[in-house]
Amino acid sequence: MILSAKLMRPAGSSAKSNTLLIRLNSPTGPVSTQRQPLVLGLALDRSWSMKGNKMDSVIQASSSLVNWLTRRDFLTAVAYAEDVQVIQPLVPLAEKNSVIHRLNSIQVGTSTNLSGGWLHVLRTLELHPIADGYKRVILLTDGNPTLGIKDPVQLIQIAADAYKKGISTTVIGFGNDFNEILLKEIAESGGGNFYYVETPEETGDIFFKEFGDIGTLYAQSIELKVDFPKGMDYLDLVSEVSSYQEPDPEETGRTKTLVLEVGDMRADDVKSLVVQLRPTKKDTPANINISASYYELTDGAKLEQKTIDIPLDWNDDSAKEDADVVVEATIAKTGKGLRKAGTLLKEGYTDESISLLNDLIKDINEKEELAPEVLQTLGFRVSSLKNRILENSPTAAKHLVASASELQYGAMENFPDDGVEYHDQIFAYRTNEDIDLYRCPEIKTAIQEKMKEGYRYIVFNLAKSSYIDSSAIGMLIQIAGWLRKRGGELIVSNLRSSVKKVFSITRLESHIRASETEEEAQSLLKAWIESKAV
Repeated sequence: MILSAKLMRPAGSSAKSNTLLIRLNSPTGPVSTQRQPLVLGLALDRSWSMKGNKMDSVIQASSSLVNWLTRRDFLTAVAYAEDVQVIQPLVPLAEKNSVIHRLNSIQVGTSTNLSGGWLHVLRTLELHPIADGYKRVILLTDGNPTLGIKDPVQLIQIAADAYKKGISTTVIGFGNDFNEILLKEIAESGGGNFYYVETPEETGDIFFKEFGDIGTLYAQSIELKVDFPKGMDYLDLVSEVSSYQEPDPEETGRTKTLVLEVGDMRADDVKSLVVQLRPTKKDTPANINISASYYELTDGAKLEQKTIDIPLDWNDDSAKEDADVVVEATIAKTGKGLRKAGTLLKEGYTDESISLLNDLIKDINEKEELAPEVLQTLGFRVSSLKNRILENSPTAAKHLVASASELQYGAMENFPDDGVEYHDQIFAYRTNEDIDLYRCPEIKTAIQEKMKEGYRYIVFNLAKSSYIDSSAIGMLIQIAGWLRKRGGELIVSNLRSSVKKVFSITRLESHIRASETEEEAQSLLKAWIESKAV
């Protein structure tokens, strides 16, 4: 693990506040040839609202998860409604077919005893004897608790207490009726992830993403400590991460140490944390001390510690800002803003939520030139979320909170190169129908396959698409980002008037070039490629 940090501007700058960026980089691959055993528990909602496609998709995704796990891993599963049914006691996955058969036996009930199902799995994992196994619960629900523990404070505390015992909790919210704010706070306190599944078709992708997170884990229970010396005061934590402050025993009201509970981290990952502070200049300390402690899962869960000192330059009054810190601070601020906007929208303050998103978009646009590829994508994402509110989407608040989770550590989704050698040939992708949430995964897969063949210049012909939704916009943003990171480009062509209107509303037309015809787009890309070769 590499621990690093830097300030946005020199400590001696005349600015009233400063920004501290802390980064954790995990190794690009597992240190040992064999990962720790995974000890997983599924707590699945089987209330009446889960009947039909919802329950079928959860059973199918859970069965896929079983197949992804190895014989060294362990699994237990319960399904909860008005009561708790043990579908599968905790067993090593030596014989997977019987486990899958049991999962397929789940039948829907009536109420939602969330705490009952969750606590049963937590207790099972806590009593599991394997000391070096990584323990996680996947808690899935499509509604609010109607039986058992309903108090949000108590539910969040359950997650925090379990995490202290080495059991993390990932929460998946399904559909329209759950409390996204509560589920996100449970996941944060429990050291896991929060996901939003809008439609049954997305369930498999979410389970696969979660497996990718836990299947390559490098470190667990990461804790960062920032010690503020006299002359440098703590102001605010910009990043959305659990934390607490330790007071200065010598000065009332002053924070001596900020403790960040970062959670877990997979191999080949980067986590960025952003903190605001203020130089008082009453003292001019030489440095700020930052330390990290964590259990390295590739080395028998051995406790590791890292410490660094950031030197402070009090002589330089330069106003020059570090662009990297500015960009990460913008991403962190956006994540926090999206969560607040989701809360405002849920409480009925629609105009205030939109106003907050407009402020975020303005801030992103003003800084876009510092990192065009990253901030353009971020700006489009926020614009798309605002458009959901304007469309009166009933799931807009859930998308806001889910997006805040994705931005929690500054990470932007990326497409892996895997050693691909890119060339300058042009590929034309032609749609054959409207593009919505259900079509996006298929299209992204097709584009990824072409990128694996070395294509980085793509024309997206939308002649047969009279409608694209916000999911399709997000897809185009993502694809453009993949291509630009590899020196390529995306041009869309043959836009119908209805699609042009969507491009205009989301400002997509300002950043993804559109051509009247596919032939014109091909010519533009060829001219672009030739100009780069000169």
